[in-house]
Amino acid sequence: MNRMKQILEGNDIELLLNEVISNVFHKGLIDISDSETLSLIKVYYPQIFALKEIEILRFMALFYKDLSEPKTLKEQIFRMYQDVIYEHYNYTYTPVQVGIASGIAQNRVFSFSAPTSTGKSYLIMNLIRDCDTDVVVVVPSRALINEYYSKLCNLIPDKSVNILTFVEKVNTAHANKNVFIVTPERCREIFKYANDFNIGLFLFDEAQLSNEENLRGMYFDNIIRRCHDKFKNAKLVFAQPFIENPASQIERNNLGNEQTDFRRYKHRNVGQLYLTYDNSEFFHFGINKEIMGSRKIKCNFDPILKCIKEEGSVLFYVSKSKILSREFYQEFKPYISLCKKISDKRALDLISRIQMYTGGKTDYSRNYYSLFIDLLSYGIVVHHGSMPLEARLVVENFTKSGFCRICFATSTLEQGINMPFDIVFLDRLEASDPIGVKNLIGRAGRSSESPEFDYGCVVIRSSGMTKFRKLMNTEDRLSSKSMLDEEKLEDDDLEEIKQELNDGSYDDYLNLPQSKLQRLSDDESDQLISQLLDYLFYKNKFIPSEIVISNGERWKNMIESFEKFYAHYIRRDLSKGEISILHTAIRILVWRVEAKTFKNMCQLRYQYVSRTKERSEYKRNKWEFKLEARFTAKYQEIPNKNCFAVPLFEYGTAASSVDYDSIIYDTYDYLDKLIGFKLSDILYAAFYKFFERHQEERALAAANYIKYGTDDPKEIWLLKYGVMFEDMETLKPHIQDINEQEIVVAQSYYELPPENQKVIERFVN
Repeated sequence: MNRMKQILEGNDIELLLNEVISNVFHKGLIDISDSETLSLIKVYYPQIFALKEIEILRFMALFYKDLSEPKTLKEQIFRMYQDVIYEHYNYTYTPVQVGIASGIAQNRVFSFSAPTSTGKSYLIMNLIRDCDTDVVVVVPSRALINEYYSKLCNLIPDKSVNILTFVEKVNTAHANKNVFIVTPERCREIFKYANDFNIGLFLFDEAQLSNEENLRGMYFDNIIRRCHDKFKNAKLVFAQPFIENPASQIERNNLGNEQTDFRRYKHRNVGQLYLTYDNSEFFHFGINKEIMGSRKIKCNFDPILKCIKEEGSVLFYVSKSKILSREFYQEFKPYISLCKKISDKRALDLISRIQMYTGGKTDYSRNYYSLFIDLLSYGIVVHHGSMPLEARLVVENFTKSGFCRICFATSTLEQGINMPFDIVFLDRLEASDPIGVKNLIGRAGRSSESPEFDYGCVVIRSSGMTKFRKLMNTEDRLSSKSMLDEEKLEDDDLEEIKQELNDGSYDDYLNLPQSKLQRLSDDESDQLISQLLDYLFYKNKFIPSEIVISNGERWKNMIESFEKFYAHYIRRDLSKGEISILHTAIRILVWRVEAKTFKNMCQLRYQYVSRTKERSEYKRNKWEFKLEARFTAKYQEIPNKNCFAVPLFEYGTAASSVDYDSIIYDTYDYLDKLIGFKLSDILYAAFYKFFERHQEERALAAANYIKYGTDDPKEIWLLKYGVMFEDMETLKPHIQDINEQEIVVAQSYYELPPENQKVIERFVN
C-alpha cells in the first residue's frame, strides 16, 4: 500500500477518503496514517474533502465544534452521544474528556496520558473551577505556572477564590478557597500549612517530570508520596502526553489501592502531515512505511513561504546557541524578510510591555538596543529558557493573539505551553528525548472551535527522516522505579538528600537537608556571617551599588568572605570558574536590592560592563573604540569544580559593542537558576538561623533582602500577594493596610488606571 503516492497522483481519492472515514467511525482518529491521509486530502483536494468534513468531525466526536444538523443515521448516533454527554456534564466534552472526568470522579488516584490538543486543558480548568475545596496544581516550569494563572483568573472571577503562584496564607478574611499553582520545589511549602488548608485535589500536569533522574525527579516523587499520606481526603491526578504506561506514577510511588486507576488515550483532535527539507526543496513522507509508502515524494510548493504569505505562523525549533549567536537570522533570512512591520495597536502595546519590563530599545544607535524586541515589531519571536519569564508570557500572548509569523524557539516549548503553530520546523532532532520531541511537534496544528478539520505540518531535515520515523513509532515508557528507592546513589549530595526525604528530616521551611543546616550554624559559619553583616550594611543601610561598581577594598573583603562561606558550605575549595561565577552572582544579588525591577538590574549591569560613563568621556575625545568591556562571568551551574571562568563577552570586545540581549538573558539565568533556586535558600537559611541564635536584627534584615529583595514589611506582603516590584512603585502609596487577612486600599486606588488596579483587584473588597 502507498497512500502517499495514491493521493499525490490523484487515484481513487473519494474511495480512500471513505475508507479512512470508516476507520474513524469505528475507532476514532487514533491511527497516525489516517491523520496524515485526512490532512493530505484536505490540502490537495479541498473540494472533495469539504463534502465529508462535517461527517469526519462528527465521527471524531469533536462536540465542541459548531456542527450543522446530522444528515445520516451514523451522524445521528454521534449527535445523541453528544446530547447525553451534555446532559450529564453540562459541557460539550469529547469522549476522551468524559473518560478522564469519570476516571477522576471514581478514583482517589487517577493517571492518564493523551496526545496534545485533546482538550485536556479545558477539562482540567473546569475541574479546578468546579472543585469546592482547595486545589494544588504542580507543573514543571514557571512559564506553565503563569499560563495556568492567566487562564484561571479569567475563568474564575469570584474574589472569594485565591489564585496564587506560590503557597502562602493570605486574604483569609475574604477567601473561602485557594488554588495554588507551583513547581515541585515550591510545592514542599504546602506541608507547612497542612492544617490550614482543605485540599481536595492535587493535579500533577506534565507528570513525565517524574522520569528525570536528578534532584527534581526525587522532589517530585517525594511530594507525591507525602501528599498521598498527609492529605487522606485529597484526589491525586497525573496528566502526561504520549506515555505508554501511565500506571508508572502509581507503581513507582506505591499508590495502588482499590481507588486507583489509569488510562491511555490515543485519540487525536488535530491532523498532521510530514515533510523533509533538502537543498531548498520539500518532500512529503509518511511515518508508517507500509501504509504511506517508504519513499519521499516531492512537494510542489514551499509550505513555509505559503504559510507566512497567508499570515499563518511557523515555529523553527533551533539550538539556543543559534539564537544567542544570531546565526538563525542569517540562515533563515529569506523567510524573515517576508515579515512585514506590525501596525496593530494591540501588538504594539504588548511590545511596549516587554520594553518596559526589560529596558530594551529598538534604536540600533542607542544604549540598551535589543534585537529581540526589534524583531517582534515584524512578528518574529524568539523563545528560550533564558528569556525572562514576564517577557516570555507577553511573547506567548503575542503569539496566541495571532501576531507571530515566525518563532525561533528551543525546548522550552516542550513543557505543555499552549502556543500552537501551523508549521513546526525541526532544525535539530533530539532523538534521545522522544517524549520531548512529540510534545514539541504537538504544537503543529491549532484546535479551533470552527467546523473545520484542523491540521498542522511538521518539517524536518532530510537527514533526520529515518530517525524521526523511528522516534514516532517508538512507544514511550516511564520508569516504574523511583530514585528514592535506589539502594545507593553515586552522587553523595543526592544520596544525603534522598535519605532525608525518605526519613522525613528534610527541612521544608528552609528547603535544605538537616546536615547542611548544621553546617550553616557552626562556629566557622557564625564568624563568616558576622563578617558579612559588617560588609553588607554600610552606615546602617544595605550596601549601595557605588561600592559594588567601585571594586574597592570593602567590596573585595566582602566577596572574599562570601567565597569562604560558600567553600565551607560545599566542604571544599572553590575552583577559579566557581569563584568568578559566585562574584558575578553576588554582584547581581546586591544590585537586585537597590534596583528592585528587572529592567533596572539589567541596565545597572549593562552600565557596569559596557562602561557607559567612561564611554561618554572617551567619545568626546573620539577614543571610544579603544575602551574594552569589563569582565563579567557567563552563567554556569555551580557547584561544579570543573567549570572555567568563561566571560559573557570575549576578551577584547569593545565596550560599545556589549549586546544588551545577552545581558538580559544572562542576568535572568543568574536570578532564576542560581540565585533563585540555590544561593537564596542557602543564604536565607544562614542569616535566619544566625538571627535565631543571636537576635541580631541585621541578620533578619539580610535574610529578607536575600529572599525578597527588600526588608520593607509592606513590600514583603505585596510580594506575598503576588505583586512584582515593577508594579509596586505605583501601587504602594495607595495601600492603607496589608496583612495575612486582607489588603485595605485608599480611595485614591480607584483613581488609578485600570491596568494598575488589575494587579490586586482580586484582593480588593
